[in-house]
Amino acid sequence: MMPKPKALTAAQSMESKGPSEPEQLVESDERVDLDEDSDPEETMEEEVEYEEVEVEEEGEEEIEEEEEEEDLDVENANGADVFETKVEDGDEKRKHAELLARPPHGSEVYIGGIPHDVSQEDLKGFCESVGVVTEVRIMKGKDSTENKGFAFVTFRSVELASNAIDELNNADFKGRKIKCSMSQSKNRLFIGNIPRSWKEEHLRKALSEVGPGVTGLELVKDMKNLSNNRGFAFVEYYNNACAEYSRQKMMSQEFRLGDNAPNVSWADPKNADSSAASQVKAIYVKNLPKDVTQDQLKKLFEHHGKITKVVLPPAKPGQERNRIAFVHFAERTCAMKALNDSEKYELDGDY
Repeated sequence: MMPKPKALTAAQSMESKGPSEPEQLVESDERVDLDEDSDPEETMEEEVEYEEVEVEEEGEEEIEEEEEEEDLDVENANGADVFETKVEDGDEKRKHAELLARPPHGSEVYIGGIPHDVSQEDLKGFCESVGVVTEVRIMKGKDSTENKGFAFVTFRSVELASNAIDELNNADFKGRKIKCSMSQSKNRLFIGNIPRSWKEEHLRKALSEVGPGVTGLELVKDMKNLSNNRGFAFVEYYNNACAEYSRQKMMSQEFRLGDNAPNVSWADPKNADSSAASQVKAIYVKNLPKDVTQDQLKKLFEHHGKITKVVLPPAKPGQERNRIAFVHFAERTCAMKALNDSEKYELDGDY
């Protein structure tokens, strides 16, 4: 018999101080994009957080003992502190160097209101009045030769991008007044289904073997058992290219963190407005039976409202009774109903 679940909202638990103080034990309040599109700027997909539903179960979780290894920080050529990447293959080293040679996060700007027939060369020449431009991406429809009226321009540095916003916003370009603002390019990943016994150094070591450019790591701690984490983390990268490279590597079916197949998706920048917690539309459910299915979970929660997606990661060997799932609702009010303390959930006759 599964006892009545207890609801714990990430938004309620978050304190004002951010991950810059690693010793402070706080619950995370981050928005998570669990969609898996490879181009975050073009898709502009909806971003969600999740609330946590605990189905409590007697017995202590097995704590895996891992030997801790000391990790060193290195400073890359652009001045950002990046955790050391451990690779042996020559091709991988060259690829990592190429990714780190690209401009840092914050060097890309959005430019809107451009003529539909403008060329990349025209736009690059216009933007180079500010400084060195490394890339121009004009967005076009799949079945159209004309652009969508906006583009993304990458400068050599964050300072140049900032100057471009000051100088080019509302400027005249080929008879049209354009808009220039900071791009929403992402450089943070959400990683779920991390072994609960892992410490930050264990995760950092695993990430160093995947790809380069990790500049920040927040492994969210379990406030009920301080020796464990809550099974997920947020990782910040030097730029979008480094983050996307590691994201693709970790989404491979063969990739594991210990014995666990992780869930990897885009997360909002760490300076995102915390008030966005009011937009939470998903819940996190744990301690599920080993044979639970997505259809069962959908039927279990759908009386609260429309469900858009159910994510059910594979069971961890030896801990099948501790399965987890993410249930996404179309409306926040539906997700909050699912967290009602008086609610009882039944699977195959058990509560």
